[in-house]
Amino acid sequence: MLEEELINYLRQLLPDYMVPSAIVTLDALPQTPNHKVDLNALPAVTVESRADGSPRDDLERDLVGLWGQLLNRDQVGVHNDFFRIGGNSLQVMRVIAHVRKTYGVGVPASYLFEQPTVAALAARVREAAAVGPAGAGRRDS
Repeated sequence: MLEEELINYLRQLLPDYMVPSAIVTLDALPQTPNHKVDLNALPAVTVESRADGSPRDDLERDLVGLWGQLLNRDQVGVHNDFFRIGGNSLQVMRVIAHVRKTYGVGVPASYLFEQPTVAALAARVREAAAVGPAGAGRRDS
């Protein structure tokens, strides 16, 4: 399958968060009467994946629910990769803002790019909460 080969090739060249979660082949890009790409006419892309791992506590349940809401997915597991199930950098900022507002800890956005799972983020939130506000953004893990 050409799409799968292309994704595997891109994984060799790009960081994981930059690899598209799906590729759609089109005969031509839909255009508006002004010859610009008609974004509304592009086909909807669905990324199939199963929930990988069940939440073990309230924190993980909350984060799984948030990811499901942000990504329009019924099932998200604690080990699913945020970017492979359709996440993007703008949604990363929403996750980080939610964590700061709900749990009172700051987690750098770069952490979610490096460790893009609910399980890893929950562990970081627990660590930051245990250390307190002064150590919430530290990078020694």
